[in-house]
Amino acid sequence: MGIGGERSFGFFGLTSTGKSTIINKLIGFDLAETGAGETTQEIQPYEGQEYRLYDIPGRNDDLSYFSMEYIAFWKGLTGRLIVITSTIKEMTKVFRLLDAIQLRYDIIVNKFDLVPIEERQIFKQKIDKQIRGNNLQGIDHIWYVSALNPNQFPHWLVMVDSLTNNTNYISNDFDLIDYLIYE
Repeated sequence: MGIGGERSFGFFGLTSTGKSTIINKLIGFDLAETGAGETTQEIQPYEGQEYRLYDIPGRNDDLSYFSMEYIAFWKGLTGRLIVITSTIKEMTKVFRLLDAIQLRYDIIVNKFDLVPIEERQIFKQKIDKQIRGNNLQGIDHIWYVSALNPNQFPHWLVMVDSLTNNTNYISNDFDLIDYLIYE
């Protein structure tokens, strides 16, 4: 169980990676403010069915994520979801901190629809190489999604099911659709 005895998930990432948009899609309502730039100024909780989602302000200064208060908050969550758009390097220090304090996390690669179809497998390989190169240890799942177009990628449904049903899926970076079209 997480904060307050219920399942709780925190969404972390740089400004404008789509954290608030993902939360809105998961809840089914446009409750979290979205837009370019810093729209989330402080931690905002949103109630889902049998879980709570926390929209965390974009990490534009490293210090905010490394306070004892933040670390205690991270430890109280059921799950930590790190949202990136193009590279693991966006959040390297955060990944290393989570690994150092032995907290598990998921990576959401959002805005995947912006990657041209013919480049998606190469993009996934690049992310995988960065994960190995940085020796990230605490990853449970990697999901390639588009919060604006959630039905475009099967990882969205797997991610939602994993978060809402407390199931453990092993992410498979092999995308059969991309393979069939471009091989």
